[in-house]
Amino acid sequence: MNVIPTLEGGLSIEPENAADWMVLDSISTDIGRPSHLAESLAGLMGDDSEWEELVVPDLEQNFNVQCRYVQEAVESAREQNSQAIFIKAHNADKWYGALNQARMSLQARYDIHGLDNFEDAPEELRSAHFRDRFYLTLQGVLLEYVMGNS
Repeated sequence: MNVIPTLEGGLSIEPENAADWMVLDSISTDIGRPSHLAESLAGLMGDDSEWEELVVPDLEQNFNVQCRYVQEAVESAREQNSQAIFIKAHNADKWYGALNQARMSLQARYDIHGLDNFEDAPEELRSAHFRDRFYLTLQGVLLEYVMGNS
């Protein structure tokens, strides 16, 4: 997969094979249920806070919008046999947020950072680790080439 900055200040993601498309499809599946992530963040707040009533609904709505946007962009590009998915600067925050959700969900589901030896790890855990690293790298490219320019 190639990820290339565009002249317009965005990014072009160019999947080269079926495995690349599977990784891109995995962003939304790795997120799972966005409301669960919003609710789990509420658990970090004190019992007397109004976090759950005041913040969680907005978080959940934002998380759902980000997830749906990325999922639809990937599905649309696949259906149209596009050679690339273009991330425009004004949509970079949706991509960044969805990637962050996917990483947080993967890290909650698997103890990715607590694993020392990947050679003996189950395939599912190794795959989750590599997707997490790809999402982190893509976030870095978004920050450097797209979001850092605004």
